[in-house]
Amino acid sequence: MDNQDIQTKAQLLAEIDRSWIALNSYLDSLSEAQMTTVRDDHEWTVKDHITHLLAWENSVVFFLQGKPRFEGLGVKEFLFENGTIDEVNEVVQQLRKDLSLSEAASQLQSAHSQLISLIKSLNDADLNQPLNSYNPVATGKDRRKIIDLIRDNTTNHFSEHLGWIEAFVSDSG
Repeated sequence: MDNQDIQTKAQLLAEIDRSWIALNSYLDSLSEAQMTTVRDDHEWTVKDHITHLLAWENSVVFFLQGKPRFEGLGVKEFLFENGTIDEVNEVVQQLRKDLSLSEAASQLQSAHSQLISLIKSLNDADLNQPLNSYNPVATGKDRRKIIDLIRDNTTNHFSEHLGWIEAFVSDSG
């Protein structure tokens, strides 16, 4: 389904579920060693990708709870508002690098469950509002709709990282 076609909560939840299952099915096929020792071109392990996804999904949880997204990421507001995505991601990775694989997986599952519960509390009209109409304090310069923020930090993000993980793990083989 093309992103432009996703305009309802039912469509969004179905797409999130599809990409979440695909991501977890692949992760479940990997050994702990593959997830913690194999590194991509940026020196990230699969576990680092998991903690990255956790942080960004958590940022949406915070947003939907009326809190600033930078707090959900664990970064400073100045960095979130003024840094590059790579700078933000580097701090996000460093903050979570000492989590064990099981802690990272558990925290990702928890953030995902929280987010799904929050999405279910919204209706189609809520999801299609601009971010600043839902949470003016926590939007910064972001001008997307709520549904786009959620999709970009779930289904699109899961699929993007799944492709990268599959590529660097298979290259290590």
